[in-house]
Amino acid sequence: MRSTCNHFLFLFLLTCMVHLNAFSQSSGNLWLSTGFQAFTSRDAGFSSMKYSGPRSFSTGAFALQRPHKTETFQVEFGIGPLSNQIGNSLNALSAGFWNSTFYHREKDADRGLHWGWSNQNLLNLRRHNGFTNYSLRYDYFTSIGPALRYQYPFQWKGQQFSWQTLAHWQVVGFQIKSGFIGADPAGVTEDGEPLDNFLRAVDPFYVGRDWNLGLESTLVWTLPAGNDLALRYRPEFAVLKGGQPIHRVGHAVSLLINFRIW
Repeated sequence: MRSTCNHFLFLFLLTCMVHLNAFSQSSGNLWLSTGFQAFTSRDAGFSSMKYSGPRSFSTGAFALQRPHKTETFQVEFGIGPLSNQIGNSLNALSAGFWNSTFYHREKDADRGLHWGWSNQNLLNLRRHNGFTNYSLRYDYFTSIGPALRYQYPFQWKGQQFSWQTLAHWQVVGFQIKSGFIGADPAGVTEDGEPLDNFLRAVDPFYVGRDWNLGLESTLVWTLPAGNDLALRYRPEFAVLKGGQPIHRVGHAVSLLINFRIW
């Protein structure tokens, strides 16, 4: 009995040492941002006209850097009014979750070119102010694809800076969006089992027909305390062709602050 307890104690201590060693070789950072986004959207299921305007845009991200890879988990939120050329308006809201992984097993984690992959999950809601019926529209997609990151640290007047650029291209996934005029996706309200109706509402997302590309270019200033201030420009482009086509273009400018957790 004592021998068994000793073995369990040894395994427990060994596991703790392994985890402590991995923790000591990693770093965790919390990034918070706020800014504005010039946003344009066209929903062919409702109107062929473009709706455009500025809106607020915020993100919160946790970045975990290890010796062989860097993982980032980010939530984002945008909201604001859009209008078309004849004065009609809508309120546009988006909420999403985005994550990426970049590999640098034999490279400097803070310098150079790193390849990886990313996953995006995004919900967009639109409520048209000039209509009582059929005023609500939405779309949602989940997709995955390759990603590329480049980092260039430099010094200027004794201060430490870094220029970081990230690009992602979503290539495969699925999408759900409102049908023609009505808010519900096509097939959801038909007679039948709820699961069957839901599956009929799901369309595939695949590159060549659907597009979702994004870029982030960030200038980072490292403060003496170890935290960072940054300015970011983020353009993005999306086309969802399944069902009623949707086109979106966004250009966001944000101010960021980074807190080094460990």
